[in-house]
Amino acid sequence: MRSRQIRNTGMGFLFLMTVAEVAVPAPPPKTSDETPVKPAGDGAPPAAASPPTQPPAPGDKPAQTVEEKAAAPSTPPKAKPKFLDLRYDEDFSYLDGDPESYEKDFFDPIKNVHLSDDWRLTLGGEVRFRMEAETNKTFGTAERAQDTFTLFRYFLHADFKYRKLLRVFVQGVAAFDEDRDLPRRAIDENRWDLHQMFFDLRLFGEQQPWTLRVGRQELRYGAERLVSPLEWATVRRRFDAVKLFAKYEKWDIDLWYAKPVIVQRKQHDRYDEDHDFYGAYVTYKGIPRHALDFYFFATDDTGNRVNPNGNAGDRSIYTLGSRFSGKTGAWDYDAELAGQWGHWAGDTVQAWSWSLDGGYTFEKCPWKPRIGSGFDWASGDEDPFDGKVGTFDQLFPLGHKYLGFLDLIGRQNTTVVNVNLAAWPVEKKVRTAIAYHAFWLNANRDAVYDAGGAAGRRDATGLSDTELGEEVDITVLWQIDVHSSLLLGWSHFWHNEFVEQTGPSQDPDLFYVQYAFKF
Repeated sequence: MRSRQIRNTGMGFLFLMTVAEVAVPAPPPKTSDETPVKPAGDGAPPAAASPPTQPPAPGDKPAQTVEEKAAAPSTPPKAKPKFLDLRYDEDFSYLDGDPESYEKDFFDPIKNVHLSDDWRLTLGGEVRFRMEAETNKTFGTAERAQDTFTLFRYFLHADFKYRKLLRVFVQGVAAFDEDRDLPRRAIDENRWDLHQMFFDLRLFGEQQPWTLRVGRQELRYGAERLVSPLEWATVRRRFDAVKLFAKYEKWDIDLWYAKPVIVQRKQHDRYDEDHDFYGAYVTYKGIPRHALDFYFFATDDTGNRVNPNGNAGDRSIYTLGSRFSGKTGAWDYDAELAGQWGHWAGDTVQAWSWSLDGGYTFEKCPWKPRIGSGFDWASGDEDPFDGKVGTFDQLFPLGHKYLGFLDLIGRQNTTVVNVNLAAWPVEKKVRTAIAYHAFWLNANRDAVYDAGGAAGRRDATGLSDTELGEEVDITVLWQIDVHSSLLLGWSHFWHNEFVEQTGPSQDPDLFYVQYAFKF
């Protein structure tokens, strides 16, 4: 039976705020493990004189004084399962340690299983469900304005390791959408297919970090503004690739050649034969609590795609950029700058983008609120007849994280300003957040591009206003336990002059509920 349509976004907003304000009893205050030293002169009888002690034998460790015991570090916290965005980066080797050094988990028997002295196996997976109710996602141009549907995702993976020398990772996927009336999206359904399968080989022995990875794999770099596996999608993004990488104490180095994989709902997925993606990504970690990234991305596409000037043909676009991120005290910050050049259908590419995000966390306040703001700028094409393409190519991004959860605007031909506030009503358990975004066009004769990079509305005369609108995103995340999480969200977009002047102008809404279980 089709899910009941959500007609009142105000009710959804009220529900979200109610969940965020649920009162949870605070845990009892922590007490110190240290035994206080009784001060002298407290009336206690003097201690008897101690007999002279023998000097310690060579190699004996002298007994700790009370002061030394007090200064000694406390017992380290017990290790426990940590499930990552890139599942192949998870490490369960702590299960080889003392059983008292880690927290027991129901799924321990399928983690770090010793098949022999040299071979180990780890099994894992994910079940995710999300219900979405969207209204006017195309500002009222679609035949059906409202749609409520459900999305299901199932992952199962096996990770075989031969010491530190060889590794084989296999992950299957089953993704389905149900009750969707509007046209299906490629990111929503993939029936029983191979999501990832690659092998790793340490080229110069176990003690050297250089690793060759060959096969179908996910890629993620930096803040995911340009290369991301796109976690929001039901079908995550991946590539058929060859990658050479190494991780040193102060440097991470990645080199790769890849082809993006095209999702086919009822057939086996294949890589895009016309599209090559290659490059290098280097991170310097020598500054405490900071990272400095340098990268070069290249795309060669012979798919005869249409550029922003309306010309179709091959494209070769090269991106050179850098990113600086870190934390100082309660401040966190992230800045990125990238420039592009190349050719597309005979036109010269000259584009660039930059972004800046930062925030301050009030660690000593209840709920530990963080207030932040961000700025994103990506160039557009000023003149469709000058033989130049000025529209920035956002490549393979996670725009959903930075440019609004409605995914109406991508990082192409746009200026976006946001302010945001987040807090933990229940520490490490419940996180609430609200973000406000404002959008403008940079080039008024270029198009509006969505989160997937598809061109939308355009005023070729350039007479329409450049103000696109504002969006508010409200989310409540409940981390139920180490395996389970529940996410609720509501987003609304208020259109401005450009939308009114270029067609129907209904305000979009999105409400969603998502449950995920990882093991």
